[in-house]
Amino acid sequence: MLEETLIKWRDQIIRETSREARRGGQVEGMQTLLLEMMVQRFGRLPAKVRQQVEVISSIQELRKLGRRVLRAKSLEEMRLG
Repeated sequence: MLEETLIKWRDQIIRETSREARRGGQVEGMQTLLLEMMVQRFGRLPAKVRQQVEVISSIQELRKLGRRVLRAKSLEEMRLG
């Protein structure tokens, strides 16, 4: 009984850790893509702008910025920098 419980806990921890790692990788990938898009659109980015993007951990917020980069004519319009 105790062994079964420990195995269930272990499996649950492994699943949760894997889920968090995938999400972390997804966020990092989105940050990288967004920064690349911004460089293509606006040229070299100030360190402050890069830092602002790199601290965003919300996938929804990164998606919003991704849509904004397609329409914005400047970093100011992106509300960054």
